[in-house]
This record gives sequence, structure tokens and C-alpha cells, in this order.
Amino acid sequence: MTEEHAMPAAIEAEQSVIGALLRDNGAVDRMGDLRAAHFFRHEHRTIFVEIIRQISLGIECDVISAGTALAQAMPDCMAYLNSVSQSMPSAANIGRYADLVRDRALRRGLLAATADMSEMAFKPDGRSAGDVLDLAQSALATLAETRTLREPIAASAAMMAHIDVLGDRAERKYTGIATGFADIDALLNGGPNRGALVILGARPSMGKTALALNIATNAAETHSVLFLSQEMQNGELLDRAVAALGSIPLSTVIRGDFDNADWSNFTVANVKLNAMGLHLDDQPALTLLDVRSKARLVKRKHGLDLLVVDYLQLMSGAGDNRNSQIEEISRGLKALAKELNIVVLALSQLSRNAANKARPQLSDLRDSGAIEQDADIVIFVHRDEVDNPQSHLRGCADIFVAKNRQGRIDDVLLSYEGMYTRFSDNNRPRPAAPTQPYKRGLAEHL
Repeated sequence: MTEEHAMPAAIEAEQSVIGALLRDNGAVDRMGDLRAAHFFRHEHRTIFVEIIRQISLGIECDVISAGTALAQAMPDCMAYLNSVSQSMPSAANIGRYADLVRDRALRRGLLAATADMSEMAFKPDGRSAGDVLDLAQSALATLAETRTLREPIAASAAMMAHIDVLGDRAERKYTGIATGFADIDALLNGGPNRGALVILGARPSMGKTALALNIATNAAETHSVLFLSQEMQNGELLDRAVAALGSIPLSTVIRGDFDNADWSNFTVANVKLNAMGLHLDDQPALTLLDVRSKARLVKRKHGLDLLVVDYLQLMSGAGDNRNSQIEEISRGLKALAKELNIVVLALSQLSRNAANKARPQLSDLRDSGAIEQDADIVIFVHRDEVDNPQSHLRGCADIFVAKNRQGRIDDVLLSYEGMYTRFSDNNRPRPAAPTQPYKRGLAEHL
């Protein structure tokens, strides 16, 4: 049995694509994302690359120009190209031929991937079963990326579907995911849109995990939420959720020395949690594939509206350096938000330079400028009392909306109750700054 018969291939379709392009260079726009790697025969790949090169340069590519360019590498190419071109009276069906070529390439990829998986399963070479599974997921994800790209849609057709969205907005049926904080949601026109990547950045101890958990529990009252915690264990998250929802001091929750009022408040918090669509996962050092797999699993079983990743810099990634790894992770999270039609809220550390600033900036996002570029919304949390214990803003948190593709950029002041790890809307006027500088103590003058 020849290799062509042993492996999935569409030789005639490959010839038809080449013949169609030689007949009509304009047909290149109707073949989708077909690439040379999709062709089974090596000579077809070589011919395809040359045809695309000439068309890209604005050269009219025909049998003569392609054959001349390939004459040295493929001495019999001219006759073959003439035969292929003559067998194609029209380029009208190039899209269908290209689909066949892509389909067979994907099937060959699946066969190769499954063969590699079987080999690794039988001969692990020191790999754990989990490592083999990660490699298998990576191989399948790479294959999935080779599928046909979606065809652009006419604005008129897209508008027909968008009319329903506009109608929902008019009736205040907002389809985004509200944070539960009135002033933030007002800036975000009701909350982040589905498909959005939201970055929540802060220096250590500013309360970014607490705010993210508050947003998650607020959203989980009416939506399905997955909280991926790579730093805290699930129990620690639940302690904080109980403290915030039940108005029980976190220290009391951790010690467990409840009085009667605390037990009553705990019951209230427990009832609230049981009614929520909140899912927790505390696996550390997640890869992008891990996040995708967990999100898809929850989406399939329970539906998914909001994914929280705490935090971005704790994820593992492929790449030569940390910047390239973070770029890949950032792009992947944005792609996941669009693919699953969810909001992704990713927490991020800030660079060390941010410690010298009263107001964080987009350039302070740690490890990569790609985070700033990929994000639809960037929110910074800053509590002045962390650096200045005598601050006039004790019990408050500045929320800086530094980037907002669909709305305004502005600041919001929230109340912060540290004993409950709870943020809430601030209904009071912003406290006035003191006329005299803080007395910071002798140590700061040494």
C-alpha cells in the first residue's frame, strides 16, 4: 500500500486548488486560511508557496511564470503545471477543494497525535500520566487552531443580530456581568461585556484578591462563576467569603471561636454561598491549557459567565523568557473570553516602580506590555492607608479605571472593611486631604 493510500489525502483536490489559482489569481481570496502545510505532496507544497509568493508581490502568476521560477528545483514542473491548469476549466469551486485539503491535513494530524499519545502512554520516559495528558492536550489544541477561520460577516447581517442586543439595552436587560459595585458598573456601562478581558492590578496587600472575590460572589448570585486561585487554597477563599457575606471578622472565622451571633451570621453566609453559582479551584502553577480545560469543563456542566484567574504571573507558560510567556498567556485569556463568550477577570501584579507612585499606571503592569494591549478594561486598586497609616482615606480604596474600551476612564472610591475583607459602595463624600503633612515617624527620616 502506498503512503498516499495509507494516509488521509485529497490529491485531486490539491491539484484542483493549484489549477484554480493558476487560472484565476483572484481565487486566492476564496480559499480561506489554506496553507502550504495542509498539502500532502511535497511538490504541491513547493508549487503552492511559489504561487502565493508571486500573487503577494502583485505578479500575475500563470503556468509560465510559476514554471520558470520552479524550473531548477522541479525540472518537469512546467508540463505538470500545464496539465493541472488544463484540467481546471474554472476556479469557481476552489473553496470546496480547499476545505477538502484542510480536512485531510487535520485527519493526518489527528493520526500523528494519537500515535504519539499511544507511544508516550506505553513508554513514558519518566513522564507522569499528568505530563502525558498535558502534552496530549497541547497537541490537540494546536490541531484545533488549524481549522477553518470564520468568514467575515457583512455589517448589515451582523446588525440584524445586534438589534436584539440594542433592544435588551433599551429595556435595561444588560447582557454583561455586573461587578456589584454601583459606581464601577456605571463607568463600565453596567459591567464588562462578554468576550472582555479585564485586568485587576495592584501592589501586594492592596486587596486585589479580596476585591476579585467580592466581585465573584456578587456575580455568582445570578451567574455561573469559576474562581481559579493559584495562591490561596479553597478553604482560605471560603473563610474570606464567609467573613464578607456574614459580617464576621476574618480572625474569628479562622480561629473558629464563634459566639451565638457569629453562628447566626455564619448560617446566613452559608445559605448565600449555597445559592450561588460559584466554583472554586486551587491548583497552582496553571498553564493556559489547564485554564482552558477547567473553563470548558465548567461551561459544559454548569454554564460559565465569569472566569477569575488569581493571578496572572503565577501561571506557567512556554517561551524563552518571562515576557514572552506572559504575552502568550495574556493573548490566550483574551481568546478564551471570546471563544466561550464569557468575561475573564485576571489579577496582575505591578512592577516594583509602582511602589513609588501614588497612582498606578498602565506601564506598571508587571512582566509584559501585552497585558495592557490585550485587556479591554484595566482596573487598579490602591489603598493609601497601606503606606500611610495616618491617611485621611483610612477605610477607603481608590479604584482607578485606567483603560476602558467601551466607556469612560475615571476614578471610584469604595469603602473597605479589612476585618471582613469586604469592599462596598462608598455613599459618603470623599474625605478631604489634611492641610498638614502626615507625621510618619522618626524611622522614615533616618
